[in-house]
Amino acid sequence: AHSDPPVGKRIEIKIFGTKGAVIYRGDDRDPSSGKLEWLRGDDEKEMGAVQVQCPDLGFEFEDLDQDGKGPASLQCFIDSCLGLDYYVGADSLTGLRSVQTIEAMYRSHVSGNCESIIDSTEES
Repeated sequence: AHSDPPVGKRIEIKIFGTKGAVIYRGDDRDPSSGKLEWLRGDDEKEMGAVQVQCPDLGFEFEDLDQDGKGPASLQCFIDSCLGLDYYVGADSLTGLRSVQTIEAMYRSHVSGNCESIIDSTEES
């Protein structure tokens, strides 16, 4: 993204679970380059089948226009600091759930089993 002409970065996020994998990938400079896919693993007849989810959305990542004001996430952060209205893409609860999910992934790796997410927001 910092060359002339700008070169995109290949982004790929894979999440594996008991029913297969969710894959989101593409070139961060080309919205038509990628998609969200579900690689099925939950049914013997469908094993390995790929289902494209939200086919018309493409690959949206960050606004990287070199002549612009910067990524939208940065603009939202600045707006929040200035007390202006801003888009909340991921609130604190989403952040907590992300950390809980990653923690369960680490426990799963150690135990070799599927581990439940521990919800620390529930009252005992």
